[in-house]
Amino acid sequence: MTKVHLEAQSDRFGEDDDRWRSQVHLLHRALDEAVGPLERRSEPVPGAKGALSDVVLHLTGPGIVAGVVAALAAWLKRDRGRSVRLTWTVDGRRGEFTVTGTTIDNDTLRSALEHGLRAAAVEAEDSAAVDEPGDRNGALGD
Repeated sequence: MTKVHLEAQSDRFGEDDDRWRSQVHLLHRALDEAVGPLERRSEPVPGAKGALSDVVLHLTGPGIVAGVVAALAAWLKRDRGRSVRLTWTVDGRRGEFTVTGTTIDNDTLRSALEHGLRAAAVEAEDSAAVDEPGDRNGALGD
């Protein structure tokens, strides 16, 4: 399962602005509806009111990706100053993708998320092959 970290950003509002927090809450609620309960993490920010919010999406299949794309696209189109940064790590390699309200493209966003899924699936298959005894040892005796 691929874990994608999502961070909402704004050109117009600071992270501690209540208007921005309300907008981010609407995004989180839309994602909750599209893909199920989100994993939320908050880290205190020194010198700032509140915490830096991080959301982790568990991308378990194409249906989840489609729901995430629809929710993000709808939210980003409401304000061109909004952006969302998506990051993931697979097999020690970090991927990052930022989509903005001015450059939102559903196909590109879907493709980036699906790439993360494919990379995770390959990693999971490789791990399963290493953990499975049997044919490897039998092949040595042939």
